[in-house]
Amino acid sequence: MLRQVRARGWALTDEELAAGIRSVAAPLRDGDGQVIASLNVNTHAAETPVEVLTGQHLPLLLQTASAISDDWAAYQSVPQVTLDRSAAPPPAPAAAG
Repeated sequence: MLRQVRARGWALTDEELAAGIRSVAAPLRDGDGQVIASLNVNTHAAETPVEVLTGQHLPLLLQTASAISDDWAAYQSVPQVTLDRSAAPPPAPAAAG
């Protein structure tokens, strides 16, 4: 099952984890392509057929996961500055005069 999920790039559960619940999930990746989180859509099985979940909701989920992953990769590519908040604040400027 995990091999299939990796190959297609998303996961589907059809009442396997909870009775009456269907879900699709997509990975969120960092700039190196590593999975850092996931995004999912849950539906009530009695109201949403698998075909609707995978045909209508899944494309939007994949598009959103890709956009979030792209944003994360862009964030990672910008140099980050860490401030030492324990250091004393700089002295106030001297009064003119």
